[in-house]
This record gives sequence, structure tokens and C-alpha cells, in this order.
Amino acid sequence: MKPGRSEVQSWLDAVAPGTGLVRLAQLSGLPRLRVTQQISRGSVAPATITAIARGLDLDPLTELSKFPQFSSLLPATPVADEIPSFIATAGLLQATVHRLKSVITDEAELCDETYDQLALNWFALADDGNLRPHIQHKLGIAQPTLWKMLRSRLREDVSLEIARYADFPLVSALVVSGVLTGKEAGWDANCRADWVNNVPLGHLLEVTEKRLHDVGKQVRNLETFENHLG
Repeated sequence: MKPGRSEVQSWLDAVAPGTGLVRLAQLSGLPRLRVTQQISRGSVAPATITAIARGLDLDPLTELSKFPQFSSLLPATPVADEIPSFIATAGLLQATVHRLKSVITDEAELCDETYDQLALNWFALADDGNLRPHIQHKLGIAQPTLWKMLRSRLREDVSLEIARYADFPLVSALVVSGVLTGKEAGWDANCRADWVNNVPLGHLLEVTEKRLHDVGKQVRNLETFENHLG
């Protein structure tokens, strides 16, 4: 899934001719060692490519789509079924309270679209009960490994396969994996606020109740673990 050295070097020759790796690291805001190791030794992470594109004042999605692995990427707003996952629990709760009080929620009140539990919540909305075995069959990733990814960083090939399975826009997968921001992915500026303000109230309450149940379960498990430690 990661573009190879020769592909990336050809891209760099086109967009930043004569620019050294140290300078690229400075422009991208990435550690110099990360940039030099990836570009010099073999494969380059998509997030490194988009960071360099930002540093060069280029559109990250446009530049990433120049690589064959990502040539099918198109700008897109999340579909309604996945939008709740891009709202952290605090923002979702606040929006629900606003709806109950007939108050409009602004996009800015929903905070950043990425947060610690994003991958896990996004996966849950994509899962029809058969997604885990599908990922294992399609990509050879064991369920314990997938479980760990959902709690740390979801690999791009995995997030893209999840998007295909659930018929979510492919760019959503790269937002979940931290490669693109929502704006870079082509999201409508107020897509999350439009959803919380206009979705049927009963559905919003159902989604919020499910999120609270999941968060409560996580907190109880953590408390049990901490109590066990002493």
C-alpha cells in the first residue's frame, strides 16, 4: 500500500526539484530521520507524502492520488451512516442536548473530526456482524491484530477495505487513518452540524445512547484493570 522509493522520488523530482531531504523534513514538520529513512530505504507512508505536500503548499489529496495505489481517490463528504463516528462523544452529547432544547449546533462546537476512539467508532458503524471475518479473509489480518489497530492507528489498507465493504467514501478511510483532514478529503464545511441538526431526533438519541453504552463499558473495563493492579 505504501508507494515505493522510485515512485516517490519521481514525484519529488516533479514537485520539488533539487530540494534535499532535510529541507523536505523542515517543510513538512516531520522528524528528519523519518523522512530520510522512508525515502532513502524503500517505502514511504502515505501520511509522509501528504505532510510533504502540505509543506510545499500543494493539495494533499491531489498529490496522493498521483500514485497508482491511491489513483481512485476522489473528494467526498462522509455518508450519513458514518458521520456520527467523526464526532467525539463530548460533542455528540452536547449536540443531543441542543436538539432537546431546540438549539442549533454549530460545526465549530463539534471540535476536531479525529480523536482517540475514531477508528473504533467508525468500524462499529461499518460492521454488519461480518466485517471482522471479511478483513481476516481479504487481508489476512487476525482479529486480535485488527483489535489492536482499532485502538492505536488503523493501517491504510485496512481502513480502505473497511470503506469498500461498508460503501463509505474511500477518502473517509484516510481521514480515519490520519492521512488526510476532513477539509483535505473534500468534506462539506458543515456536514457534521447538518447531520446533528437535521437527523430525526429519535435516531440521534439512539446513536448517542449506543455511544454512551460503549464508553461506559470501556470505563468499567479500565476501572476493573486498575483495581486489579492494586
